[in-house]
Amino acid sequence: MKVYDAGSLRNVALVGHTGSGKTQLASAILADTGMVNRFGRVDDGTTVTDFDEEEIARKHTLSASLAYAEWNKTKINLIDTPGFANFLSDARAALRVCEGAVMVVDAVAGCEVQTEKLWNEAAALNIPRIVVLNRLDRERASLERALESMHGPCGRGVVPIQLPIGEERSFRGVIDLVTMKAFAFAGDNSGKMTEEPIPESMAAAAAKAREELIEMVAEADESLIETFFAEGTLSQEQLVTGLHTATMAGRIFPLLCASGSHAIGMQPILDAIVTFIPSPAERPFPARTEGGEELPIAADANGPYAAFVWKTIADPFAGRITMFRVVSGALKSDATVHNHTRDAAERLGHLLVLEGKAQTHVPELRAGDLGAVAKLKDTHTNDLLAEKGTKIHIPPDRKSTRL
Repeated sequence: MKVYDAGSLRNVALVGHTGSGKTQLASAILADTGMVNRFGRVDDGTTVTDFDEEEIARKHTLSASLAYAEWNKTKINLIDTPGFANFLSDARAALRVCEGAVMVVDAVAGCEVQTEKLWNEAAALNIPRIVVLNRLDRERASLERALESMHGPCGRGVVPIQLPIGEERSFRGVIDLVTMKAFAFAGDNSGKMTEEPIPESMAAAAAKAREELIEMVAEADESLIETFFAEGTLSQEQLVTGLHTATMAGRIFPLLCASGSHAIGMQPILDAIVTFIPSPAERPFPARTEGGEELPIAADANGPYAAFVWKTIADPFAGRITMFRVVSGALKSDATVHNHTRDAAERLGHLLVLEGKAQTHVPELRAGDLGAVAKLKDTHTNDLLAEKGTKIHIPPDRKSTRL
């Protein structure tokens, strides 16, 4: 498997209220990118990221799990997180090792209690967010109502960059308000996307929504607001650049339309992740010194190695699996590293990349990437693996799951 550098990585947590369709969305993304050869369904117990027997029986995610997709020469690490209040510690832990969040919102229920809590967690970490309005194929699904429900708890910065084509069971595609193009998706769960003309019945609504988007982008940038007042609009280049800048800065949160159960809207979501979520190379990892001073760590593959353990799971076959984020440098299989937290040596076996429960051995994982290793003796959640004498300190999340 290819070894990715920090600039070619995106780490995102799929977060949201339970039942919003995060796991099904992840399944559709993995199928659409060809990472798996079948379209898994939550109802059938065949998704990649819900593989525990209890999760399959309950049809709900109970523990954060890691998968990855390759899209446009970029490796996207996806962490599918639980939405139940009792398991939000896993979602918090996932957000800490990601550069961005995909907030999944049910198109019928809109913004719910855990949506708001997780939104605030992501805001506290100051990470960019994109919103996926999921399950638009359901009865009583509504972009307008869902958007209204979000504006209070999440702010006016949540702005659609798409409009859905068709309603409820007739939902079949999206209008991209940035490019003003329409895309339809095959109804066979293949995710195949084709461009088509914007429906005449939606032309006026799309033009109005685009103007609202332009206005929001202009408001987020002082230089653009002057242009907007002078000319009444923005150029296409100004819109694209301004939207990217405002999203990266956490002033705008683009909303996309989707149906994970029918693989509608997956390719634009992947494009949005690559476009609007910073790479590890663009966003230093938040750390501190032992004295508590801020010490952001650049994702430099040539720097001293450091890896933060964000989760530990018990596998019935492999034993204890340690999941980590490479903060700096690189880790290599069969190397001996130092557990800085416990002042103990650890021998790494095979390094792993995880696709749900499927494990692939890799020789190396570089700064910014997420991976795992089995059977470490003394390493636990929140531990730091780093060279002796390191000044890096990553405070533990006291609320996180610990084994």
